[in-house]
Amino acid sequence: MPLDRNTLLATVESLFTSSTSANLMGVGAELELIPFGAERGEPVPVTSLSGVQSLPVLRGVGRYARWVETASNGDPPSWSTPDGGRVSFEPGGQIELSSAISPTASGLIRDLRCTSDLLSSAFERNAMVLEAVGVDPYNGIADVSLQLHRPRYERMARYFDSIGESGARMMRQTASLQINVESGPKPYNRWALLSALAPYVTAIFASSPVYAGAPTGHRSYRAHLWRTLDSSRTGLPVDEDSPAAFYLDFALEAGAIMHGNGERYPSFSEWMQTGSPTLEDWTFHLSTLFPEVRPRGYFELRSADAVSPEHLAAAISFIVGLVYDERMSRAAAELVGRADAGALLIAGRAGLADPAIREKAIALTHLAIAGCELLGDRYISAADVDSAAYFFDRYTRQGRSPGDDRS
Repeated sequence: MPLDRNTLLATVESLFTSSTSANLMGVGAELELIPFGAERGEPVPVTSLSGVQSLPVLRGVGRYARWVETASNGDPPSWSTPDGGRVSFEPGGQIELSSAISPTASGLIRDLRCTSDLLSSAFERNAMVLEAVGVDPYNGIADVSLQLHRPRYERMARYFDSIGESGARMMRQTASLQINVESGPKPYNRWALLSALAPYVTAIFASSPVYAGAPTGHRSYRAHLWRTLDSSRTGLPVDEDSPAAFYLDFALEAGAIMHGNGERYPSFSEWMQTGSPTLEDWTFHLSTLFPEVRPRGYFELRSADAVSPEHLAAAISFIVGLVYDERMSRAAAELVGRADAGALLIAGRAGLADPAIREKAIALTHLAIAGCELLGDRYISAADVDSAAYFFDRYTRQGRSPGDDRS
């Protein structure tokens, strides 16, 4: 049956569906870490006939920690952890730690730190390091090959290569911290707030001013790569008056990776006019959209560079304190206003050196800490709130981000 706008709109509306979970403050995260050789900073492939490789290290940790390994049709495997999380590889060999949804923020912080500590220690014993950095600071794209070859990644690689170099660098050389929150009883309001917060998350946690051994002129070069890999599927597609319809139009105008033949990639809308895409094609297409905040029945905030495990409390506290306490949500929304693509551009390039970004970012940290305190010690411990406050005092309120330690 041919797809029609009403059918597609219904699928988009379902992405914003209000939470049905008994715990409306569930929170999850996906932290990516990049492995390098400890002495020279060379890229570490998943497997290698000679030299360093990461797969044996993960297998060793998996056996020790009783992770369950799952094969992946010729690609490197992934692992399920006893706490409900997942450990897997990204296209350039980055290692992704995906948590289960935790009922408390402190539970999430503890679980991610535990897994990252296990891995970091194992890599160090094998003359490698795992770095939480937004982009590879040592190597160029020619040094890092595509490590995953199942159809999704092969198609994405061909599509992005048809546009420019940013897509390959994004897939194979970037790392981020993605924070997942419940959509809540007023999902469109939360969507608008998270989207408006995106520039400040980018600036506060920017850690990628250096790429391939040279300064980039961007506090978050990772953010620059995301902005330039394909403007049809990234950014801030937010309209507070008609959010679902606006997101539908955004999705329809994005390039159709599934349809592409390597020469021309029409938008999904064009594909509907000239071909017969299926609902399965549309579902796949939605999974290839990468806005700063992606709706999936919950919200993925994708704006932060990878964050060091020691600073996870700051990133998690910043979001839950502003999202899950209603008073702080209202105050934050009033402070930042509507989602601003211009501010996102400035945040990635100048970071907290921009006076307007810095002023609002500092104000937001005070609101976030107050929000966490109101959420209570059972949800986020006083120790985690103190850790977040220390980060904000050391970095944000000094106009600095973790990337300044590399400059």
